[in-house]
Amino acid sequence: MHTKQTGTLRHTVMLAALLAAGAATARPQLLPPQSGDLASTAVVAPSAMQKSAGAPNTRPEPVSLNWATQAPSAAPVPFVGQSREYYQEVSADDLAAGVDIHTSAPRALVRIQPIAAPGTAEKQAVAPLSLTVRDAGGRSFAAGSGMDLLVSAEQMSKAGSAFGPGTSAFRLDPKLGSGAFKLSSGANRGSGRYLINVVEPDSKVAFTLQTGAPNYLHGQQLVVLPDLVEQVAGNGERRHAIGKLEGYVTSPGGRMFPLAFHTRTDGRPGATLVLDANEAPSPGLWEVHATSSATVAGQTVMRSLRYAFGVAMPVARLNGAVSMLNVQDAVGVRLGVDVGAPGRYEVRAQLYGMRGGVMQPVAMAHAAQWMNAGTGSITLEYDAAVMAGARGPFELRDLTLLDQGRMGLLQRQQRGVTIDERDVLRSGRRSVAPAPSKMKQAADARVKP
Repeated sequence: MHTKQTGTLRHTVMLAALLAAGAATARPQLLPPQSGDLASTAVVAPSAMQKSAGAPNTRPEPVSLNWATQAPSAAPVPFVGQSREYYQEVSADDLAAGVDIHTSAPRALVRIQPIAAPGTAEKQAVAPLSLTVRDAGGRSFAAGSGMDLLVSAEQMSKAGSAFGPGTSAFRLDPKLGSGAFKLSSGANRGSGRYLINVVEPDSKVAFTLQTGAPNYLHGQQLVVLPDLVEQVAGNGERRHAIGKLEGYVTSPGGRMFPLAFHTRTDGRPGATLVLDANEAPSPGLWEVHATSSATVAGQTVMRSLRYAFGVAMPVARLNGAVSMLNVQDAVGVRLGVDVGAPGRYEVRAQLYGMRGGVMQPVAMAHAAQWMNAGTGSITLEYDAAVMAGARGPFELRDLTLLDQGRMGLLQRQQRGVTIDERDVLRSGRRSVAPAPSKMKQAADARVKP
């Protein structure tokens, strides 16, 4: 008799402990950021942004929507920019004396654009027929010889091209091959400036560049990773040393920050820059401008590249507070937000759940609203209809916080929130509840001695 009572008491204590543990772990939690995530530890309200703190041209009405999806979320990866072209700025006198251009493949396209205001630029246009091309062997080609395509500034304008006014172009005759050429025009002299663009679509050598992350926040360290690669047989690549490398970063507001490239521990070049985004919001992205020069197979290879990336002021952040709301015919996940500057903020997240014993995408939800400085919240709603058939545990993945008015990405986590099925049940969506008999069987199984 005593033994039976002791056993019953033991089962009761174990059940109580399990239920208590379940209650403790059932609360939804904002997961810590992992490698590759974008997150800040505090919000700011910088002085430069106070003038536009109201974030004009945004609507104050809250918006919430969700839909079923089976497409999995993917971790953001930086884009790899490639260039097979370069730019150089010269004067009219330089062009009259002769300007060196370098090619690593035949059929290079050359564009010449006057650096002048519209109206003046057209008058300073360089006619391709006025150009003389000399190759490394001393042969001279004039009046269109040595070219297999000539486009005057007038023809370029009539074609509605996106190039600046006064731009003309020509393509080197493939019979000239590749290497060094000297380009001159006696028709243009003086202090006028020109931008020469040499494009090599057939070259196997490309200058590549990427950043350490696709998006950054004010105060974080930008990482710039350039490379020079050559396509080889079998879809392979051969890396080449870069002899000269220069660059700078520009902000949307027009500020310029020089880059100092160095050799990294892996032997490849790189540069870093602590980002200062404290400026009045302006349209556009931040950009890396880089130029390189190298010798490949005895030929000079020159490349220029512009690479865009996003930088935002951390004017808001998810503060870690997560709770479930009772929403009619839906599950509501309320996320706490710390706000440093008034504006319209948006949260997005993809809901994952168990289907067929496998964690997979269930639904996507977006919610946006106006928020004043301080602490507030945004609620994501997932309709019961889009969650039909899904079981817990659930996760919010690709959790994203956006500043709509200032067009900034403020936070992005590959794994955002874990949600126990019991929290979903408590929030009002009974359709995910397992059958009572199954719940009892599970409880009995847990307390077996």
